[in-house]
Amino acid sequence: MDEARLIRARRRSVAQTAGTIGLVLLLVGALMYVLTIGQQSRALNAGLTRVLAMAEDVDDPPPGQFLARQGTDASPVEVTPSAPRELDRVLHDAVVRQPGRYDTNVDDDDPLRVLVARRADGSRWAVVADLAPLRRQQEQLALALLVAELAGLAGALVAATLLARRAVAPLATALVLQRRFVADASHELRTPLTVLHTRAQLLARRARTRSPEGLTEQLDQLVADTRALGEVVEDLLVSAAAEHQPLPDTQVDLAEVAREVVASMSAYALGREVDLRVEASAPAPVRGARTALRRALTALVDNAVGHVPPGGHVTVTVRHRDGQVAAEVADDGVGLDPAESDRLFDRFAHGTSGTGRRFGLGLALVQHVAGAHRGTVEVAGAPGRGATFTLLLPPA
Repeated sequence: MDEARLIRARRRSVAQTAGTIGLVLLLVGALMYVLTIGQQSRALNAGLTRVLAMAEDVDDPPPGQFLARQGTDASPVEVTPSAPRELDRVLHDAVVRQPGRYDTNVDDDDPLRVLVARRADGSRWAVVADLAPLRRQQEQLALALLVAELAGLAGALVAATLLARRAVAPLATALVLQRRFVADASHELRTPLTVLHTRAQLLARRARTRSPEGLTEQLDQLVADTRALGEVVEDLLVSAAAEHQPLPDTQVDLAEVAREVVASMSAYALGREVDLRVEASAPAPVRGARTALRRALTALVDNAVGHVPPGGHVTVTVRHRDGQVAAEVADDGVGLDPAESDRLFDRFAHGTSGTGRRFGLGLALVQHVAGAHRGTVEVAGAPGRGATFTLLLPPA
């Protein structure tokens, strides 16, 4: 699960880095394109202005340009002899216009730029330049910038991938070391805790017949404390297995697991004067890890029994619901505050009522086991009206 998160984080890092670099390249390319075509347009305008200022007749304009001249309003219009027939009309129309510059075209095809000027002697001049070469240069520039953008984006993806791998690699190593530490520490703690719990039980039994009652109470508390420590270690182990190891592809009857959990927890519930029962007659097959599912249901039952006063009831029901297998653990105890539902499954958090573990590692374990089995956990309840925790899993 953590590996998947690291992979997603690495992919997001690559996408964000490459996207940022690509956006920068796009903005730079667009700015270069705008500045370049602006410079080309200004250079063309300056060339046309020089042509009109220096022309003495209309016979020999620069290549790709054509001139028109009208001496007075009544004099005929002179046009460059080599001008195509379609440009003759454009030149005649341009020479009578007000001085200025404008773009036009011939038959909605060939783009033209026209510059009109009036000289001090009263003569009117017009020059027409074909914009097709300029347009081709601009298209070539746009294509070159596009190729450069794509090449830059490809390089950015490669660089971002390498950087992301180097950045995430220490995190992956740290996660591996962390999981190894938790597993090793849990395994190392399990044996001495089991021995300690056994010795405490023996001492408590002997103290009941040979020692004062005060010592007996202290030893009973020692037994309870060692039991709690053993449960924490067991939860750490199951949680690590459910979160980081692939689940065995085996079929598990969740109804049978529920009956086993209720049977094993009956003595504990009886000691708290709680009626613990199970309703799971029909088979409810799912796929996954039997040990993890058993521990998850045990955590839910332990949580429910711990929040029911003497004389209360806890019912474990396994049934099919809406195409899924549902394991419901319902109690009629102190209930829960809906405002606390967001932190119900936080590790090592503490609830506001009850003596079980309505909050903490036990319920965090249930959530991890559910997620590892592609399932979910639902919570319902209200203060003073009990609570229901439902483990929903896909059927086998």
